[in-house]
Amino acid sequence: MTGLFTLAHGVGGRTDLPLSAWQAGWSAAVALVLSFAALGLAWHQPRLRQAADGRPLGWWPTFPVSLVGSVARWTLAVGTVVVVTAGLVGVDDVAVNVAPVAVYVAFWVGVPLLVVLAGPWWSTVSPWGALFRLVDRVRTGRSAGSRVAPAPVGDGWLAVIPVAAFLWLELVYHDGARPRVLGWAAFGYTLMLLGVALRWGTGAARCSEGFGVLFGLLARLSPIGRAPGTGRPVLRLPLVGASADDLRPSEVTLLLVVLGGTAFDGVSRTRFWADVSAGYVGWGGTGVGTLGLVWLVAVVGVAWHLASRLGDRLTGGTGFSARFGHSLLPIVLGYHVAHYFSLLVLEGQLFGIRASDPYGRGWDLFGTAGDSVDWTRVSPGTVGWVQLGAIVVGHLGGVLLAHDRSIESWRPSVALRSQYPLLVVMVAYTVAGLVLMTG
Repeated sequence: MTGLFTLAHGVGGRTDLPLSAWQAGWSAAVALVLSFAALGLAWHQPRLRQAADGRPLGWWPTFPVSLVGSVARWTLAVGTVVVVTAGLVGVDDVAVNVAPVAVYVAFWVGVPLLVVLAGPWWSTVSPWGALFRLVDRVRTGRSAGSRVAPAPVGDGWLAVIPVAAFLWLELVYHDGARPRVLGWAAFGYTLMLLGVALRWGTGAARCSEGFGVLFGLLARLSPIGRAPGTGRPVLRLPLVGASADDLRPSEVTLLLVVLGGTAFDGVSRTRFWADVSAGYVGWGGTGVGTLGLVWLVAVVGVAWHLASRLGDRLTGGTGFSARFGHSLLPIVLGYHVAHYFSLLVLEGQLFGIRASDPYGRGWDLFGTAGDSVDWTRVSPGTVGWVQLGAIVVGHLGGVLLAHDRSIESWRPSVALRSQYPLLVVMVAYTVAGLVLMTG
């Protein structure tokens, strides 16, 4: 594959930092341990759940916001149709079709960062949300919501499947960047959600919309939230929104799958993996990669499960994983930034170029088709420091969220003890992530 799809497998790390891989890893581990100790000494009262309510923005203008929302909703709906049809009927060439860069950069990289900055707007402007609203209009009487969704659907477990499948396409499948593959994948995803909405109602469909669930979780980290009941915007400190509610088991699993995919992306760039996968091409390479991806997701999941079980035992309670699952959110965001920052800044420029000729027919709708990517926009050293900082800050955020939740749940001695398993897991995640990223 050419040009852009290096990006089908994320981005590589940096080897030009003034720190070795292990120096970066262990320095970050020490920072986590010291921050844990400092919180234990200075932070004795829970503060974040109450702060998550935020302050209402009474001055927020209703009409302009609703107008912007309507424009964004229609723009995304039209854009989604263009991207899907470009994948299905446009020129099947990664180098000219808009579908690959739209899916892997604008959607997968850009939307999570935007919801963290601007709040939970995705549910309002999502093209699949528009589809659900259309289904609500055509369903009437007994047919609307007359069937109770089975537990895997109603509890959100179905949402894990499309995200896992997407990671497989991005990181493993040997032809994952082809416009036809992406077009049919998006079309199949839409049909699946439409089927769920028609059979069990749009509430079940929203629970099954894996990307919407993921983006909604990440939006909890935003300084802009929504007031319960009214839905009006509120302003709060970054991060604190994650403490508002416990996560469901399916949501914790979704975050662990994303973390496992990120871990595999790092491992796939090592000399070790090059030796393991040597000689495997096409479907053979896809098979080896699938095993590696499943293995890394399992390792990440088992580590979290063991830490949660030990946390339950240390505190004499249950539900440790759901109670502390929100601490994974800043970690997921940190790894997302670390892996995709340079992709967004550099190869994200291709989105404006491809948008002028989305089907690869020789058009120039916006006068940008002849533009080129400025590969000097960000230096390798800057990318490296952003990667290092994102991982460390993400884990520090996780430690803070876990500490606040622990002192909210138990007396000080038990609260401190409850965090030991999570601290070990976070230190392991941090060291491994930085070694893979910088080594």
